[in-house]
Amino acid sequence: MAWHRSSVLAMCLLAAALSACGKSEPVYSGISLMGRNYLPYNMSGFTIADAFGNTASGGGDDPPGTGGGSVKCCYKLKGTEFVVKWNYYDVDQWHKGDKQMLHGEAKVSMYQSQVPDDVGLRILEVHFFPDRHVEFQFPAQMLDDARLPIVDVVKWMKQYQTQLDRRYDEREDQQFRRIARIVASAWLKYRLTDRDDLEQYTYFSLLISSRFDTHPEAQRILKTAASQPGAFAKWALSLPDHVRSEMASGKFVAVVAPSIAHGLLPSARVDEAPHGGLYGDTDAPIRR
Repeated sequence: MAWHRSSVLAMCLLAAALSACGKSEPVYSGISLMGRNYLPYNMSGFTIADAFGNTASGGGDDPPGTGGGSVKCCYKLKGTEFVVKWNYYDVDQWHKGDKQMLHGEAKVSMYQSQVPDDVGLRILEVHFFPDRHVEFQFPAQMLDDARLPIVDVVKWMKQYQTQLDRRYDEREDQQFRRIARIVASAWLKYRLTDRDDLEQYTYFSLLISSRFDTHPEAQRILKTAASQPGAFAKWALSLPDHVRSEMASGKFVAVVAPSIAHGLLPSARVDEAPHGGLYGDTDAPIRR
């Protein structure tokens, strides 16, 4: 009887081993890569490697919020576990002569996905987030909105160009990067992704006070804003004038706001101090 039980156990173990050995890994052939850069840095290309020696590369010199238009073909990847490496740099430091290229790396898991019959639809979209984690989407939805709408926020802030020019003496490209840092900060601190929320957060940061989120009322709403898209924007639009005035003047008892790990944001430029008034520069209504 003991021999019989041992034989049965051995056969079960052998069957399990054969089953594991026979397990097939998903294979993705003829795929193209498209990167989406949500870092507050310029990216300079990326590579994907699987556990079987296959690699794929994509991206170019992509500013924050861009990269969707650059599609590179055609690659083969296998499995469900991948390593993504990318290069990135601080444009403002680059212009000053510090041409340091930085490097990021992340592990990404992707469950087996259906491969489209049409080769033109076999696009793996790679999303790079400000905290340096990476997400895959396969097959990509080419017309999907950005998961962090940096470019949309930049466009929306154009309506306040006069006030921005009074506050900050900078070129258009510098202003673009300033706004990208604010959007990345809002995501890193509060995981804001809603476009309305990010627009109002950027407005308050640039034209009310860079410390507005240390106001108790701002912290109260921001702590739950990620789970309630649009709630922060609604709060900002209905904010009483006296609270806005407190934020702008700094005359309030500040509370602690979340910190951001060193290196996730580019260093502030030495010439970034605003040169206009505070509340006096925010006389335009806050609206879409």
